[in-house]
Amino acid sequence: MLQKVSCWLMIWVIMLCVSCSSKKSELQAKRTVIAGVVNNLSENSTVLLVNFCDPLSDVQRFAQDLIASSGSFHVVHDYVFAQNLTIRYKNTYINVYVAPGDSVFLTIDASKFQHPTDAVTFSGDNAQINGQLFRWTEYVYHLPMPEFNPAAAPDEYLQSIQQCISAMRDTIEAYSQRNEMSDFLKQWALIDYQFVVANQLLDYQDKATKWRVFTDSVFDMYNEKNFQTMMFSYHLSACEYALVGENKKIGDQLKQKEYPAAIQLFMNELKEKMPEGTVRDMVFYLFIHRIIEEKPEVYNTVPNVPSFFSQPVFNERLKTLVQEKSAASKPIPVTGEAMNGVYYLDNDSVTPLSDIEMLPYLAERYKNKVIYVDVWATWCGPCLEEMKYTPTLHEYFEGKELVFVNLCLESSIEKWVQTLNTRGIKGENYYLDGNAGKLFMGRHNVSGLPTYLLIDKTGQLQTSVAKPSNTQSVIEQIELCLK
Repeated sequence: MLQKVSCWLMIWVIMLCVSCSSKKSELQAKRTVIAGVVNNLSENSTVLLVNFCDPLSDVQRFAQDLIASSGSFHVVHDYVFAQNLTIRYKNTYINVYVAPGDSVFLTIDASKFQHPTDAVTFSGDNAQINGQLFRWTEYVYHLPMPEFNPAAAPDEYLQSIQQCISAMRDTIEAYSQRNEMSDFLKQWALIDYQFVVANQLLDYQDKATKWRVFTDSVFDMYNEKNFQTMMFSYHLSACEYALVGENKKIGDQLKQKEYPAAIQLFMNELKEKMPEGTVRDMVFYLFIHRIIEEKPEVYNTVPNVPSFFSQPVFNERLKTLVQEKSAASKPIPVTGEAMNGVYYLDNDSVTPLSDIEMLPYLAERYKNKVIYVDVWATWCGPCLEEMKYTPTLHEYFEGKELVFVNLCLESSIEKWVQTLNTRGIKGENYYLDGNAGKLFMGRHNVSGLPTYLLIDKTGQLQTSVAKPSNTQSVIEQIELCLK
């Protein structure tokens, strides 16, 4: 009898061990270091920008004034997924692969940037992979992008994508025969390219079949190795929008700001359409993140949100976001590091401004007024499209203590002046050159264009600001500041 009990006990222990070992390990953020030095600085390129490209972080950028730091840079970011990020110096994007917990180091020779791959060397974790990755991305990202017919039938469209990905597989093999390329990088390169191609799906016109196309087996959607490329999270964002577009009821609820009902319905749709796991977690996270950015209090109105995630880290990130957004405004960050390269259009005269911090300068110049800031670029289609709605805001708030400020960056000064004149862009117009623009984006976490900011009469800054096309929301936000 004792022998039988011992036997059953042993079997139970073995089953428990198997169960524990098969249980999916929890994702955790780990401290990751990106550092380096830029030698032989040139006067017109003194700022380096790190783009974290992290879908689970609201901190997206870091800028370093290399003159102030004698050419060195050092930043820490908590990553959950292994993935690539980009470091921008001059007009080159240096792709860097990091795994959570890595420390990577770059040595950049600014004098050799006519051939960027000769100007950068890597050390620290994944040094060999990063050298190969940078050379590969410099090669492949300069190839012409494929074009697809956005009006094609779904099967025809997907067949074109499959052919394109197959052709890239051959390109990778041919490249690897001429250049050093590890098996890992070959795999990464194909995954990255298929989601670069997937980015073209945003133009696909048939809303009724977008979800089917976006989640087709050609993309191997539920392979978690896809997270190794930053492009995958952009594809999942497109999937999220496709699902909202497919389900008219969700779209209507969002328009009517019935957010709890929209969240519940979106969860139900995801349960039907996607298997449980990290990929589904990310799609839901991206959806609810957009809502919390506008209405953080909504998070606490849907009690089953935490249990929907298979990985707790997603819900932890949402709770952090809720805490940050619940504080409607915060003081304008003052670094004490002034910058040059800022210009102001005074009537038809361009006036340079020296040694200023942009937002503190605006708060002082337009003291006791509310300031609506539009951060834009001359080449940015969405920026220019949104500007079509600003005359309505100008008219609505005419005579009120409100100033409209337009900050143009990532553009040439000649094109800035030309665009202001041809489009008749009203308001207080400022231009930031290459160095000043990178510093501004890094210091104020400008993750994309257009970006909108609000500064109230007391100098408090709001960063979750509606765009002009969402006219009623903008009016409500500005009126609160005016009170």
